[in-house]
Amino acid sequence: MDSAIQMSSRKNLLERFSPDNCMLYAGKVATIEDAINSKAPSIASFVGGHGKDFTEGLITFWLLYLNKILNLNKPMSEDQIKLCSSMVLEEYSMLKISDLTLLFKRIISGQYGEFYERLSIDKVMTFFRTYTDDRLNLAGENSRRDHKEEIYKSDI
Repeated sequence: MDSAIQMSSRKNLLERFSPDNCMLYAGKVATIEDAINSKAPSIASFVGGHGKDFTEGLITFWLLYLNKILNLNKPMSEDQIKLCSSMVLEEYSMLKISDLTLLFKRIISGQYGEFYERLSIDKVMTFFRTYTDDRLNLAGENSRRDHKEEIYKSDI
C-alpha cells in the first residue's frame, strides 16, 4: 500500500475512533450489553490491521483525552501515559472501541470513585480491570441464559 494512502487511512481511523468523536455517540452505548453488541472494532483488530505502534498510539490518544478532560492537578506524565497504553494493549486488547467509550464515560462521570486531583497508571488499570470483570460477568450470565433457553427449546 502506498505510504501516503496508508497515512491518510490511519489519520481517518484516528479521527473516526478518537475519544472526541466516540463521546458524541456515547448515548448509544449506555450499558455493557450495548458495548458488547456494538459493531465497533476491537483493540486487537487494530493491531492486526495497523500494527502495535499504531494501536498504542490510539490508546495513548484516549488516555491523553482522559488526562485533559478531568482537569486534574496531578495528571499522568507523558511517560506514564506511554507505559499505561502499552499495558492496556497487552492486557485488554479484547475490548472494543465501544467498551472504551463506555469505560471512559464512566470514569469521567465519577462512577469509579474520586480521583483526589490525581490520575495514575494504577488507577487507570484498576478502572480497566473493574470494567472488564463486569463485562466478563455479564457475558457469562448471557451465555448461561442462552444455554438454558436452548435446553428449554429442545425439551419442547
